[in-house]
Amino acid sequence: MPMYEFHLRTLDDAPLGFEAVELAYDAATFANAGDLLDQHLSCAHVEVWEGDRPVVARHREQPIIRPVEEPEGVVGSR
Repeated sequence: MPMYEFHLRTLDDAPLGFEAVELAYDAATFANAGDLLDQHLSCAHVEVWEGDRPVVARHREQPIIRPVEEPEGVVGSR
C-alpha cells in the first residue's frame, strides 16, 4: 500500500503537524484529511502527498462561490 504524508497547516500556512499513513488508494486520503481537521481545531487545511506527488488539499472552510454580475450596458461578454 502507498504511504501518504498528511501535512497540517495553520491559516497562514505555517506547519502545524505531520502524519504518515498507509492507505489503499488516493480517494481514501480525503476522509482521513477530514478526520485530522476534526481532531486538530487549530488546523486550517491538510495537504496530502505521496512522495513528490500532491494528492489532495482539504480545507476547513470551503470557498464561497458567488455569481459574477456583468456591468450594465455590456452585451455579449460571454
